Amino acid sequence: MGAPTFLETGHMKEGFPIRVIHTGPQFNFAAHWHEEVEMVVVRGTRARIGLNSRVVELGQGDIMVIKPGDVHCFLPGTEHLTIILFRLELFTESLVVDKATQPLRELFGKSTHLPAMTLKEIDINRYLDVISNENRNEQIGYQWVMIARFYDLVVHLLRTQKPAAEECSGEWPCTLSKKFEFVESVCEYLEAHYEEPIKLDQVAEHIKFSKFYVCKLFKEIKGITLMEYLNHFRIVKSEWALLFSQATILDIAIHHGFNNLTSYNRLFKKYNDCTPSEFRKRHRTKITTYEG
Repeated sequence: MGAPTFLETGHMKEGFPIRVIHTGPQFNFAAHWHEEVEMVVVRGTRARIGLNSRVVELGQGDIMVIKPGDVHCFLPGTEHLTIILFRLELFTESLVVDKATQPLRELFGKSTHLPAMTLKEIDINRYLDVISNENRNEQIGYQWVMIARFYDLVVHLLRTQKPAAEECSGEWPCTLSKKFEFVESVCEYLEAHYEEPIKLDQVAEHIKFSKFYVCKLFKEIKGITLMEYLNHFRIVKSEWALLFSQATILDIAIHHGFNNLTSYNRLFKKYNDCTPSEFRKRHRTKITTYEG
C-alpha cells in the first residue's frame, strides 16, 4: 500500500477463537495484517477500507471478509462498524478436507465484499446483537452461544453466495449475481487505470458492450454514474497519499488522474467538506487503535 504496516497480535482472548469489536462514529486504523480472518459489518452509513493496493467503499449493511495476511486499514469517513475477528480453525479443525469445507475455503480464502443487496434475506443484526450481548454480559455458557450464532451467520452467508439458478439467454448479464459480477469487472478496470485519462469509450471497448448499456447497468447497480465512481475512487486513493506520503498536493492530484489542481480541489471538497490541505492537517496525526 506504499505505507508502513505491522503485524497485529495479542488481541484474541486466550483459548477463545472469536473477538468482537464495535467502533464509533469516526474510526481510523493504520495499515496492518494478522493471522485471523476479519469480518467487517457496516452498521453505520459507510466505511472505507484500504485493502492491499486498492480502496473498497462499503455501504450500510455491507460485509467485508478480509483473509489472513491481507494488509488493510480503515480510512477517514468510516463509521459504526461491528468487526468479528476469528481463527479459521474454528470451522476447519474438526472437518475432513473435502467438499464440506470447500465453500468455507472459497469464502474465507480471499478477501470478499458482500453487498447488502445480496444479503436481503438475512437479518445480520439479529446474529450480531446476540453475539455482542453474550460477549458483553459473559454469563455462563456465553462462549458456546457466541460460537453457535456465529456458525449460523456463516452458514447463511454461504447459502446466500450460491450461484443463481436462473440461466440467461445471450451474453448480457440478467440475474442479480451476474450483474454484480459484470459491474465489478468494470470497477476493476477503472481501479487499475484510475491514474489515466479514462473515457467511457475505452471502458466500453474493454468490456465489449456498448457505452449506453455499460452506463445503464452501472447506474442501476451502484446508484451513481460510472464517471462519478471513478472520480470518487480517485479522491479516496488520493486521501491515502495525503495521509502517508510527503508528496505535494499538486503532484498527488496529477498522479491520481486529475488534469489540474482546481478540479481536484473542487471534487475533494465535494466529498470531504474540506480542502486536501485541510484534510491532511486534520487526519494525519489521528490514526487510532482498535477499541474493543
